[in-house]
Amino acid sequence: MKMIIKPLLIILASCLLFGQEKSNKPASKIAYAGIKIENVEPWVKKELSRKMESIFNGLNKDVFIPLETVETLAQSEVQELFVEVTDSSLQKVADKTDSKYVFVGIFNNVSPDDRRIMIQGNFYRYNSELKSKFRYEVLKYYERMNDEVLVIKKQLVDSIPAATTPPSLRNMIIVFGTVLIVGIFFMTLTGTSIFAEGGNSGGLPTPTEN
Repeated sequence: MKMIIKPLLIILASCLLFGQEKSNKPASKIAYAGIKIENVEPWVKKELSRKMESIFNGLNKDVFIPLETVETLAQSEVQELFVEVTDSSLQKVADKTDSKYVFVGIFNNVSPDDRRIMIQGNFYRYNSELKSKFRYEVLKYYERMNDEVLVIKKQLVDSIPAATTPPSLRNMIIVFGTVLIVGIFFMTLTGTSIFAEGGNSGGLPTPTEN
C-alpha cells in the first residue's frame, strides 16, 4: 500500500508547489498603442481600429492595457511612436505603461482605384525584455482584412508564452482532483484498500519497544 500512496502524495505535492510558484509570478502585461492609417475616410479608420483591437479579445483584464489607458499613461511617447517606429520609441511606451509587450500598427491606403481600398503597412509586436520587435507586413484589399486580422492574432498574440496568464487556483484544483481520482481508480483495480496497513511481514512477529 505504501508503494502506491507514497508516489501519489509526491505527485500531488509537486503539482501544488508548481501551481503555487506559477501563480506567484507576475503576469506579463500587453499594451496596445493603436494604429495610424492614412488616405482613408474616417469611417474606415474607425472600423479598422476596431478590427485590430479585437485581436486582444479574451485576454485577462489584469494583463491587457487598452488604447485609452496607454494614451493616458504615455501620450507623448505614443505620438513619438507614430512619427517613427523604432526600438527606442517602443521601449519608451513599454516603460511608461510597465508592459512587456507593445503593439502598434502603421498603415496606408495604396489602392490605385478610388472605388477600392488596399491596406499596406506593418503591425508590430515589441518585447521590452528582449529589446526586439516582430513586424507583420500587410498588403490586402480592405474587404479581406477580417481574414488578415485572424492571422495577425494567431501569429502575434496567440504565440505569446502561456506565462502571460498563470494557471488559476481552480485549474490547479482540477489537476489535483484528476490525479487523486486516477490513483484511487488504480488502487480499486488492483484490489488494494485505501485504508489498508502494510503488507505481509513474512510471518515474523511485529517488533515492539521495550
